[in-house]
Amino acid sequence: MSLENEAKKLAATYARWLRNPEDALFGKDGEGVVLKIYKKMKQAKDKNEIKEILNLEQYAMEKTTFNDMSRFISELLNKIEQMDDQSALKFSVEVFRYFQIALATKLNDMNKGLWM
Repeated sequence: MSLENEAKKLAATYARWLRNPEDALFGKDGEGVVLKIYKKMKQAKDKNEIKEILNLEQYAMEKTTFNDMSRFISELLNKIEQMDDQSALKFSVEVFRYFQIALATKLNDMNKGLWM
């Protein structure tokens, strides 16, 4: 499976399980944990920076969002463990790009009453 397809699969899986997509995307101030991580991730240089960025303790979010994001981040870190820095960076950025899309789609569907 290509890195892009693996990124899509990971993002879609955890987006389905996330209980509060609005908190993850927008938080209390219009920019939630997912958007903050994505912005920082695009500036990262190596896996050590990725690990620092993915430390959820530095972001404000609801407890359920923290728990759901913790599982997602753990899986992402497992996936990039064996990758070189460049592949890990590319993969992580792709995962968060697709994660935003999947969460926005889920939120839209929830607002339409298609998702409970």
